[in-house]
Amino acid sequence: MTDTPSLLGQRTLLVNPPLVGGIAFTRQGRCQEREEVLGTTKPPYTLALLAALLRQRGQDVRLVDLTASKSSVADLMRQLDADGFAPTLIVFPSTTPTLHADTQAMQELKTRYGAPLVCFGPHASTTPGESMARASAVDAMCVGEPEDAILELAALSSVNEIGNVASLTYRRGDEVIPHRAHGSFAGFLDAPVPAWDLLDVSQYSLPMVNKSYVIIETSRGCPYTCDFCVAPIHQGHIFRERSATSIVDEMAYMVRQHGVKFFYLWGDTVTLNVKSFSAICEEIIARQLNVQWFGNARADNLQDSSFVDRLKRSGCWMLALGIETESDDTRKDMMKRLESKKIRIALKNMRASAVRSFGFFILGYPGEDVQALDRTIAYAIELDPDFANFYPAVPYPGTDLYNKAKRDGILASEDWTKMEYSYYLMNGNGLNEQIVMAAVNRAKRRFFLRPKYLARHFGDVIKLATTKFPVAWSIGTRMIFGTKITDAKV
Repeated sequence: MTDTPSLLGQRTLLVNPPLVGGIAFTRQGRCQEREEVLGTTKPPYTLALLAALLRQRGQDVRLVDLTASKSSVADLMRQLDADGFAPTLIVFPSTTPTLHADTQAMQELKTRYGAPLVCFGPHASTTPGESMARASAVDAMCVGEPEDAILELAALSSVNEIGNVASLTYRRGDEVIPHRAHGSFAGFLDAPVPAWDLLDVSQYSLPMVNKSYVIIETSRGCPYTCDFCVAPIHQGHIFRERSATSIVDEMAYMVRQHGVKFFYLWGDTVTLNVKSFSAICEEIIARQLNVQWFGNARADNLQDSSFVDRLKRSGCWMLALGIETESDDTRKDMMKRLESKKIRIALKNMRASAVRSFGFFILGYPGEDVQALDRTIAYAIELDPDFANFYPAVPYPGTDLYNKAKRDGILASEDWTKMEYSYYLMNGNGLNEQIVMAAVNRAKRRFFLRPKYLARHFGDVIKLATTKFPVAWSIGTRMIFGTKITDAKV
């Protein structure tokens, strides 16, 4: 074996855990969904950024994505042993539904190499104490943004000094010591290009176009207060955005060095600041990068048709909009400050500029009844975005929605493995899992099997089937035949 390290992070292993019962999950930022939700698992941007930051400090880093490569922990250990790389620190992302499985998998590495095991993700930011209780093999969890905490941790001389890192909730014997601060990445505005060179970027491909893509992070923090969302808990409410030059420099580097032409411009609401995002668009246009990008937006940021046209000219392929429901009153209950008339204007502007729209709709929010579900389905069909997805309301631990469900006595289960879009875990007002999940499948049938829709998007349907057949088959059989969801079990 190698010599005794002088720093805890002398040989750091950054690893995205393996498939869970054969199912691929995204574990990136607030996103904690199955591959089938968007047709792809997102590249592990945070791990790649951490790798770049640690390399800047001169530390030896290995970055492995076991989900993308469909590899096992045993495969990884064989490779590490062959390379003579015995990690002194192991860092992995996880999510609420995958925490149990991920921890079991990572514990194999801890047992083999004796290195401390550190986790980050939305579960750690929202309910760190309970998360640590459910993951007994984990030595520490990052509360909030993990970058500065991991850099501090890696620079320690010993795991006994772990209490010096204020944004860690950590284990000392049988005791869990709570964090003293919420992590915020101080170097975000000047962050280096993530270490995508340590991964095979061809593993991350988009449905329909079958092209490789990576994430470019444009901003952090969300000023909105939607009660079902973990993003503000994880990254805070203060909106921080990188400069147009740094963002487009990174895109140009990826085009030049890796041949990547598709990008996920990453932020909870990338178009929030119209002025600064217009500068990004103009920079892309001026450099004639010939790229395509997509991202998340809010309808009330897309009221200016000239701004939407500028997005298109810079290479905007598609924008995802959280529409949620047909009811303005329900959106108010969700703390989603968004008016129906602005949704219609946004979709009109996007159609005029040929920017594809992807509408997200939530079914089964507390207070809704069966009739409300059908009204939202009809509303989605009337709005007619290019693509749509329908989700059951998920009461993630730590959110106001979770607290509301607990307070009102409608939370039917505390099973974290089912706190994802494949299940409905509340009972109330005539709604339960069977009714809401049946409505989700009904919504997809009514939306996607319309003759008008199929005629307009026949090419897209064929491309989805050919580029992501397993995903398309899973969605299609459940939508048409009501095939039962496959549980993600270890």
